[in-house]
Amino acid sequence: MSALSIDRKRVLFQYVKVNFISVTSVILFAFTQYSLVQNEAFNVVHYIIPALVGLIFGTLITRNIILLEKLKIERELVLEKNRKIHSYIGTIVHDLKSPLSAIHSLMDLFCEECDNLTDDQKQYLSLMKQSSSSMLENIALILDNTRIEAGVEPDHLEIGNPYFTIQSTIDKYLVEAINKSISIQRVIDRNLPAVAYDKNTLDRILSNLISNAIKYSPPNTQVNIYTELLADRLTLTVKDQGLGMSDEDLKKVFNEFTKLSAKPTGNEGSTGLGLSIAKKLTEQIGGEIIASSAGKDKGSTFQVILKIIENGKSK
Repeated sequence: MSALSIDRKRVLFQYVKVNFISVTSVILFAFTQYSLVQNEAFNVVHYIIPALVGLIFGTLITRNIILLEKLKIERELVLEKNRKIHSYIGTIVHDLKSPLSAIHSLMDLFCEECDNLTDDQKQYLSLMKQSSSSMLENIALILDNTRIEAGVEPDHLEIGNPYFTIQSTIDKYLVEAINKSISIQRVIDRNLPAVAYDKNTLDRILSNLISNAIKYSPPNTQVNIYTELLADRLTLTVKDQGLGMSDEDLKKVFNEFTKLSAKPTGNEGSTGLGLSIAKKLTEQIGGEIIASSAGKDKGSTFQVILKIIENGKSK
């Protein structure tokens, strides 16, 4: 149905109903006031002005109701188009991710043969690898935004042990950490309690946190990833020995397009969206994310807190 084509019969019925109520109300009010003041019978002539006033009010109210209905229909159409656009973009970007990942992997293979390359070739190869890494990060952000727009329905959340999802996400960043001479130390309990989560969403949350830890850590440092059970909560912590955050940074760390005082230690790019996306995705699966730091050059700690589920209910 077009946003501007509302059923005429329904409009006419609405018009008659509202005007009848409005006219009747104004006439009764006028009749009561006149009787109280004049203490005499109400003449038919006295109906004309109240009826006209009621008709005017009724017409105005009806027009407002119709406009509100049109706006509601237009809003639904816009939202539906928006959903289709995000779905379309998500599909295209997802299809681009696979070939780009293959190109990025080929760059790693070429780097293993760097001894046989000239200095110019090494420089070109480094630029190509850096560009492909940046493109992959941007693709991941677009897919994350698509996932946020689509939302995660509570009924679609998996109830179970997130151990394997956590481990597979960490594994993806081992090579990246080694390339920066950073060690990833993990202590993940294999028998974690059941929580409500979505595999892809949890993977993207941890990916943003681990990627950030590596990006803002200098060489020869550690990134520690571990789980803790605190009362009715499962806490997953990503702690680095990097550049840390000031009190001012902590106030805006989860804001969109925020540039913190620390700069990536390996000239990596930064969109300022990763942590805001991690927060939104965490909230979508019913969790909470907390950032803390002892100060500049004292590292940063991020905790993802999920509710433990027992017998299908939150503990």
